Amino acid sequence: MPNFRLLTLNLRYKTALYFSLGLLGMIISFLFISRYFFLYSLDELERTEISHANQQAHAVIDMMVNQQEESSYDWAHWDETYYLLKDGDIDAYRDRNLYIESIDTLALDLMVFVTLEGKILDSLTREQDKQQSHEFVKQVISLPEVKDHILNANNTLDIHRDSMAGLFKINQHVWSVSLTPVRNSEGDQNSPGWLVWGRDLNLRFPGDFSSILTANNQLVELSAAAENESLAGKVNKNGNNITLWSVLTNVSNQPIALLKTDSQRPHYEKGNTLFLYLFATIGVVATAIASSTYWVFKNRVAIRFNHFSQGIRQLASQYHLEDLRSVTSDELEVATKLVEKLSENTSITKTQLKDSMQKLGALYRSSSLGMLIVIERNIVDINQQALDMLKYQRDDIIDRPLDSLCASDTEECHVDMMFKMVNDGTTMFEAQMLDSKQQVIDCSLEATLVQHNGCNALMLLIHDLREKKQQAQLIQELTDYDPISGFCNRVIILSALNDLIRQSPNSFSFVYISCENIQQISQLYGHRVFDEAIKYISASMKTVLGEYQIGRISESEFIVLVPDCSHSNNQQVVDATNKLLDRLSHKVELSGLLLNLESKAVIIDPAITHEPSEHLLQIARYSASSLPGNQMSEVVVVAEELSSQAQTAMIINRDLELAIKNREIIPYYQPILNTQSGEVIGFEALARWIHPVLGVISPAVFIPIAEQGKLIVELGESILEQACEFLNQLNKTRKQQGLNALNMHVNLSTQHFYHANLTSHLKQALDNNCIEAGQLVIEITESMLMGVEAETIHRINEVKQLGTQLALDDFGTGYASFSSLCSFPLDIVKLDKSYIDQIETNDRAKTLVRNIASMAQELGLTIVAEGVETASQVRKLKVWSIDELQGFYFYKPMPKQDILDQFSSL
Repeated sequence: MPNFRLLTLNLRYKTALYFSLGLLGMIISFLFISRYFFLYSLDELERTEISHANQQAHAVIDMMVNQQEESSYDWAHWDETYYLLKDGDIDAYRDRNLYIESIDTLALDLMVFVTLEGKILDSLTREQDKQQSHEFVKQVISLPEVKDHILNANNTLDIHRDSMAGLFKINQHVWSVSLTPVRNSEGDQNSPGWLVWGRDLNLRFPGDFSSILTANNQLVELSAAAENESLAGKVNKNGNNITLWSVLTNVSNQPIALLKTDSQRPHYEKGNTLFLYLFATIGVVATAIASSTYWVFKNRVAIRFNHFSQGIRQLASQYHLEDLRSVTSDELEVATKLVEKLSENTSITKTQLKDSMQKLGALYRSSSLGMLIVIERNIVDINQQALDMLKYQRDDIIDRPLDSLCASDTEECHVDMMFKMVNDGTTMFEAQMLDSKQQVIDCSLEATLVQHNGCNALMLLIHDLREKKQQAQLIQELTDYDPISGFCNRVIILSALNDLIRQSPNSFSFVYISCENIQQISQLYGHRVFDEAIKYISASMKTVLGEYQIGRISESEFIVLVPDCSHSNNQQVVDATNKLLDRLSHKVELSGLLLNLESKAVIIDPAITHEPSEHLLQIARYSASSLPGNQMSEVVVVAEELSSQAQTAMIINRDLELAIKNREIIPYYQPILNTQSGEVIGFEALARWIHPVLGVISPAVFIPIAEQGKLIVELGESILEQACEFLNQLNKTRKQQGLNALNMHVNLSTQHFYHANLTSHLKQALDNNCIEAGQLVIEITESMLMGVEAETIHRINEVKQLGTQLALDDFGTGYASFSSLCSFPLDIVKLDKSYIDQIETNDRAKTLVRNIASMAQELGLTIVAEGVETASQVRKLKVWSIDELQGFYFYKPMPKQDILDQFSSL
């Protein structure tokens, strides 16, 4: 046996040794490489999952903030809250509404009522100590963002005041705070203050949402660790867990806390364990194979190397290969050059194939995904995960057709369609499969063409989507639907309405339904009865209009979208809505109470559905609110004409307050003449509004709107001030010309006449403009005398003590009788134009006017005839000793410049 020396081994020893060592090294290297890429893939998967879990936690926090802000409008636009801030009756409001159960029901930890000046009117917290509670509330209201929002809102018009909501850091805790302007339920009054809601997220997150969060989440203080600011956005891993840190910011985008998302690493642990066993097994097997290979090569195969060497040398000689005679020459080098074009080293290929099969088998058996293999149409193999998912035993499903597991309406799951889609390049799709109990399983399928036992086969990877879809559906329902009615919430239904306006203008319609009584139910009986009423109305709507998309846009308003506005369908909707109104017109017993849920409804004509949604809703609200009582039982179609009227009314309503403030509504003056002399002795101030867009607006239009908007007192004060200023200017000029002073008649509304500040404002106007006693005449109507007689007389005397005269306007058309002339200390009686129009044709009118004139003269009252338009009327009135005349026969109402031009000089 030749001596064994490491550096001078002959071919048979070198071949055996190199082959054995190479085989062993290749197996071990391949295991290390496979382990690296396997664990790298798991790492990327875990990073993706933890990132999605962190984003989900952020979305839940944002949802909590948005829902808190939306829910606060129910309290902020509640009449009781409005009158709390308006009138300040704190004790009554607290006794009715402010209990710890209130914030428990609302899932809140703080409720504060703040005036426009930032003063805390009342509050409710979970703090037992009143002093600590008060200090905490002051701290919340003193937050810079809250103070800045209130200050900025106070510097804007009331209609531009909006809510604010976001995260804040208070006492090392993260709070969700919302700031909502308080308004009355109609939304037509100025906001008297703010409603502040707060929720401590450290107490409520993630515990309240752990059922829908896919990972463990925790809010961490920024000061909890010196290095935690550098953790934001980083992923930390150890053998068992993976953690992602992200930043929570407040409304000023300043970091206030860290959100820590933590999840276990089951795949990493299982993968490590798998490779430990695989390393141990392959190490032993590879060592055994290498040792056996060396022994076989050395003792069996190498014996033949002499013949092989001779043959190689002969072949090398034929191919003229040199340097083959030296001891160190390697016959395999020459053999490789000879056969490299004919064959490859199949040993390595077989080893790799064996290794791949081992890995595939391990993955197939231990994968968390369901796997099955289909040949032709039948299932030939399936892993345990798929058996558990489909609830089958292995023997019951092998050789079973795949189509038997597919839902009948799922084409993608059937074999023929699946092969076609795979051949077209589509390998991933969703389908529905049936388990052993014929229950439907929503799943995701990934198909791959493979070879199985020498046959073409289809391998399917099955991922169960049921839990994922349930979580998505839960989040969607929480986000998109009103929890009481079950209808779409305001955001979703208005989005759908805007989509129809954008995609199908003038090709759709919608029904607007309003139940104004529901607000009174909430105030009188509380939220439980209110919720029952909403549910009853919603159930009634579903019964007759359930085929359409319905949404609730406020506590008492609903809209029903009608995408198909053909004549037959529109009539069907009208009939269904009338049926609904008829049902709601009858009182219903809920929670032992008999409730009136009578509602109003209008349907928008498709011809105007190209307008913006805000405009259409305003038109619908105005049209519904303008319906007379006898039309409440049937739906009204809002066409272009009514839309135009509504739009005009909305423009007037929008601009009226500013017009009064800027004195765009001015008085025109109609002269009043002495009947006998024909001289002008005074004027009546009549309000006129020349709108920059609508032109001249009749007082009959804007005065009722001012009364509805509670602006009638401001309008009356503006006309009174302007009339007094003009009278002062005119009488000064006339005095310089040596002419007599004239008087001024100004009309007051009922609200203005009985307003608490009337006398002080009237005195100021008289003093500022040097109006002498008797020069200002206040005109009131008969209806204003129908109150408590003592109070009315007291107010009349207060006004007369300032040196003004009182005139009864439009006498004979209202509720007063002739006894009113005796009961109240009046100075002037003005006959209504309706009597003057009839004195030439109606004997009764003649008699009445003569008697009124006679009785007034006996009572010492001055009588004025309004609406004089003919010379015949003038003659009769003069004969009947009517004191003063006013009408178009003499003068029309004129602007002040025309009056100055005509009456300030001789």
